[in-house]
Amino acid sequence: MTMPDSATPPRSPFASLMPPAPEAPAAKPPLWRRALRLVVFFFAGVLVGVGIAKLGLPALEILPPGAGLPLLIAFFVSLWPHIVLHEAGHALAGLSRGMHAIAFGVGPFRIERGGDDRWRWRHGGGVRGISGFAALLPRDGRGLSRGDQAVFLLGGPLANLATAALCVALVAWLPMPAWLAGAGLGIAFAAAVMGLGNLLPMHLDGWRSDGRGLLDLARRTPDAALQLQINQLMALSLANVRPRDWPPASIPSLDTGVASTGLQQSARMLRLSHAIDRRDAGAARPEAEALAAAFANVPIAFRSAIAVTLASHAALLVGDRALLAAWRARCEGGLMDLSPYRAWLDAEIARLDGDAAAVRTHLDQARALSERIPDAASRTVFDERLAELHGWRGTAPAD
Repeated sequence: MTMPDSATPPRSPFASLMPPAPEAPAAKPPLWRRALRLVVFFFAGVLVGVGIAKLGLPALEILPPGAGLPLLIAFFVSLWPHIVLHEAGHALAGLSRGMHAIAFGVGPFRIERGGDDRWRWRHGGGVRGISGFAALLPRDGRGLSRGDQAVFLLGGPLANLATAALCVALVAWLPMPAWLAGAGLGIAFAAAVMGLGNLLPMHLDGWRSDGRGLLDLARRTPDAALQLQINQLMALSLANVRPRDWPPASIPSLDTGVASTGLQQSARMLRLSHAIDRRDAGAARPEAEALAAAFANVPIAFRSAIAVTLASHAALLVGDRALLAAWRARCEGGLMDLSPYRAWLDAEIARLDGDAAAVRTHLDQARALSERIPDAASRTVFDERLAELHGWRGTAPAD
């Protein structure tokens, strides 16, 4: 029997702001399909192996006896050190252009610089699509130009290619045992693969490769223009210019020609942060709805930062407990340390619950963590929000 219209539950006014439902686990395919997949993979592996053998064995035969196995071992063992070198190359290049380093990561390991200038180690967990990263911000008017960005992007691949050239030169010029020469060539080969691979112009899991970034800069694409706009706002934030005081001309536009989903969502987060800090609910709502709608399709590395921004919107402009709690649950993980914001959001949830004791507990945690926020403007805004909560007298908000 059909329910009368009067009995139909009203649609939540915040439904368009809610995060997508967690993805249900995929149903296991039937046994015959799994067996067929194994057979296909087996024969594909055989074909690839034969191809590699036909190409690789003649090359190994020209090596001195005993050098082939060390070459293969050194190639695979040196891949992670080459990632470290790659990110160090980006860091040195950025520092040479006057940029300010705030974080580095390789695999699950992070070292991050707080607003107190202290560096802290932490285990951040792996993020799909990211083997390493170097986060540097423009500062004092430096690091903002197209040339600065090109130098920064080139730093990583050049560090790898310089390593490859050095290893080849050492093997060619220095007398050494065959096994050591093979290991040196393996290290050189891995470094060359890392450097040249990053120079290929690709989009991977929403991220642009170094080569794609360089190509965008050379072609002056919308992606390059948006990246430079974002860099400008990051420089303002580092200089303690809070979002509500950003010049209107610096607010990123949303050009439909931008190919990188990572850049698109970064621009939307900045636009939403600007509206939140101005307490402009009308301007914030469409940005929040667009971020919520795109959330399931954005790169995993961006999701926790987007969730924090949307949770901030829920806490400061919407005031809906269910919406805030839904986004707070998505604030875990990511590249950077978001623990100060998680503690503040927990205090906001406790406020909406009318739990004064829990508010105080989470506020104490947030204050203790606030020095981890790397830029001055974010720290200013964060401290202001904690002060507002500190002044709350424990009256539960009306429904």
